[in-house]
Amino acid sequence: MISHELSVWTRGIIMDKEARDVANCVAAAADKAGFYSQMINDYVDDPDRTNCLIRKYARFSDKPIEFKFIYENPHPDWVVLVEETLVKAVNFFRGTQDASGVLVINSARDPDYLLKFLPDSMLRKLKKLVVVDAVSLAEQHGGSPWMFVRDLGQLAYDRMSTEGAFDRTPVGVGIAAPLLGALAAATSELPVATVAETVAEKDAFYRGVEQHRAIDYAPAAA
Repeated sequence: MISHELSVWTRGIIMDKEARDVANCVAAAADKAGFYSQMINDYVDDPDRTNCLIRKYARFSDKPIEFKFIYENPHPDWVVLVEETLVKAVNFFRGTQDASGVLVINSARDPDYLLKFLPDSMLRKLKKLVVVDAVSLAEQHGGSPWMFVRDLGQLAYDRMSTEGAFDRTPVGVGIAAPLLGALAAATSELPVATVAETVAEKDAFYRGVEQHRAIDYAPAAA
């Protein structure tokens, strides 16, 4: 059986779209690849508080998804951190099975350095650490790929789509594109070309495919 749960951790409002795009594209690519899939916005945390921790979710399986109205992923095995300080902010491996978690971090830092911020209880859950400098690999619009930096007016419009309204900007832009590239390449569960079809900024996506760094991690006890 193939089944994966993706949780994308981000910060409310200012980095909302980046996380939502990652979850949307994974769910859409899984659907294209013939899986049963679902993308879930954040109904558990408070998405309307600037900078507060929130999550976006996607899940897919080769079997019908039984519990469609559970609004959290109880056993995430794919985790994406939209910005690097989140690595020490929360237990993002809560519910993850031992030695099964793939962690993707948007950071320019060395993967071995970032490992230092994971306590032993979380290291036991880790299967692979993936680090990608999504900020430098993303398409640069007006000096920055971050939505909240490049245009506050765009951010104001984008907030409307948080609750399901029409998204003014394309899906899979900014730092979401290289993050998706790194995730697709590191997990190898969804065809890279299929994921690319769902991403607006494909050049940045393929830069993430090619320029991420990964560590296959095994707990010392193993």
